[in-house]
Amino acid sequence: MNTSEYNFKRCKLCKKTVAIPIYALSDSTIYVCQNCDFHFLNQLDQQPEKNKTEELLTEKSRQYIELRIDENNHLRQSRLHFIKKYLNLFQSETLDIGAGLGQFQILLNEHGARSKGIEPSSLRRQYALEKFGIDLHSELINSDYWQTGFLQHFDLITLWDVIEHVDFPQETLKLATKLLKPGGILCLDTPSREVFPYQLSQQVYRLSGGKISLFLPSFYSTVRYGHKQIFTSKQLSDLLERSGLEIISSTCSYTNKMFSNNKIILAGRKTAPT
Repeated sequence: MNTSEYNFKRCKLCKKTVAIPIYALSDSTIYVCQNCDFHFLNQLDQQPEKNKTEELLTEKSRQYIELRIDENNHLRQSRLHFIKKYLNLFQSETLDIGAGLGQFQILLNEHGARSKGIEPSSLRRQYALEKFGIDLHSELINSDYWQTGFLQHFDLITLWDVIEHVDFPQETLKLATKLLKPGGILCLDTPSREVFPYQLSQQVYRLSGGKISLFLPSFYSTVRYGHKQIFTSKQLSDLLERSGLEIISSTCSYTNKMFSNNKIILAGRKTAPT
C-alpha cells in the first residue's frame, strides 16, 4: 500500500475513521484523530519495486556514514544498561529491528547474546558487512522468513528510534510480539510528543492561523523511512499492552543525562503466546 491508496481519515492507532488534517506543513499534513488524539503524517513509504537492483555502497556514501558512525555511542551504552536490568543477555536470542550499522548488535554479542538484526537500508547493510563483518537481514518483520521461521523464538526484541518510522506501528508491534518467547522482553524508545517544543509549536500554529509551524516540521519527514507519527507515552504504552505485552518499565530518560526527558522509553514482557 502507498500514500495514494490509504485513507488517512482512518486513524493508524485506533482504526476509527475520524482523523482530520490539522497542521499543514510545507510538503505534508499532520492528521489528528478525533477519537484518540493520535498525530500522524499523510505519508507512507512506497513499496519497493520487485527485483529492483539494490543501491551499491560508493566512496561518497561510505564517507557520509563514517562522519556519523560514532554519534550515538553513549546512547547505545545507555540502552544496553536499560536492557540488562530486565534480562541476562548470556546465550539469549535477540533481534534488533532497525539495526542501522549493527553497532548495538555488536554490544549484545559482547555480552554473550546470539543476535540478529533487520535493516531495510541496503547501504547500511553493505557497510555493516564491510566494516564489522555483520550480515544484517533485509527481510522485514512481516515477511515469511520471520513469521514462519522464528515464531516465539527470541528472548529480546529491540526497536530503538524505529516505531516513529514505520507505516503501521500497531501491526509492527503485534508482528514483533509473535516472535517473542512467552516471558520475552521488547524494548523501544521513540521521540515524545509531550516535549515542550512540540506543545509550543501546536499553540503557535493555532494562534498564527496556520502561518507558523515552528518546530513541527522537525518532528516529521516525508523521505523514505522518515518520521511518520509521534506518540504520547500513554498512547504507546496502551499499544504495547494491546499487542500482548505487560509494561515493566516506562521512563522519559536514560541514566546518561545527555539523553534526558525527550523520549518515551518502554520495556514490555510478553504475557502469553500470540
